[in-house]
Amino acid sequence: MSLTPPLQKLVFALAVARELHFGRAARRLNISQPYLSRTILEYESELRFALFRRNRRVVEVTGAGRAFLKHGRDILADIDSAYGRAVEEGRLTSRQNASSLVIGCSAFVAPRLRCQARSIQRLRFPALHLELRVASSSETFESIGSGVFHAGLTLGPLDRDDLAQFLIRFERLHAVFPRAQCANGSGEIALTDLRTRPLIVPCSERTHPALHRWLVEQCAKVGFKPNIVEEVPSSDGVFDLVQDGVGIAILPGEACDAMPPDLQCSPISNLEPVQVVLAYRQGAPIQVQKVVTEIANSLRHFEQKRKISSRAVRSAKRPVVSITSKRPRTNSWRASNTA
Repeated sequence: MSLTPPLQKLVFALAVARELHFGRAARRLNISQPYLSRTILEYESELRFALFRRNRRVVEVTGAGRAFLKHGRDILADIDSAYGRAVEEGRLTSRQNASSLVIGCSAFVAPRLRCQARSIQRLRFPALHLELRVASSSETFESIGSGVFHAGLTLGPLDRDDLAQFLIRFERLHAVFPRAQCANGSGEIALTDLRTRPLIVPCSERTHPALHRWLVEQCAKVGFKPNIVEEVPSSDGVFDLVQDGVGIAILPGEACDAMPPDLQCSPISNLEPVQVVLAYRQGAPIQVQKVVTEIANSLRHFEQKRKISSRAVRSAKRPVVSITSKRPRTNSWRASNTA
């Protein structure tokens, strides 16, 4: 490692302090003794204090020199440590680029898709390290663009020219609300029944503008503008907001698996299913495209098999339910319902 002149002079001074002999220090440093002596004199002139007392027989470190060189050793140790970390990080990045794939996953995408992606990797690419990170849509898009993520498993539509995408499946959106508000048991809820309801949605114009715009357009098709009171980019806190009476959440059906028992979810009729897509950066390395394509095709195959096996259950027509106007005992519900 090449040193800047001040650090080089510090290394020379530490060598003299260790050997207490200019000749032996010069041999250790592989330089001439006259050059070492001149450099130390210049260094002492710059520092404005003597590092060594020397005569023809003895070389001693001065008190000021001991205090200074103690910190000098710490400086070089820190530099060596930082340099070692930099080398290790570079090697790690090199290994990751060569043998790993990082996929950002929306919290609203079914966890089983992440499990299936790992199964595909172990079966088709056993030498590849697959890392799945739960991230918001905006974080996923930014990370794919910067190269931190190789791909993203998220909700569509995306409406981004910089990303290529594979459609994995369609998923129905569900309304999540307190069980006390359901009048007729489980079943579908008409989208028009949400006309006046305060809504909690999984996207915003900032975090996922294409999905937000799509949802607003879906409501406009049946004649109303949605009353969006909360736009939540992650699953954290969605159910708390519903329990607190802030509004009714609109979520993909399989994102409701962790729903508390005092809440209920029902599919929304007259609302098109939302897309689940696997996206990657346009112009990504061929190896990345190959792995992402294989994972996407396998995920689609799994979803087709699952769809066929559950077709009989899904084809059963469920009764349409309505949400009662009975008000829960929360001030937040009364405030939002009055508004």
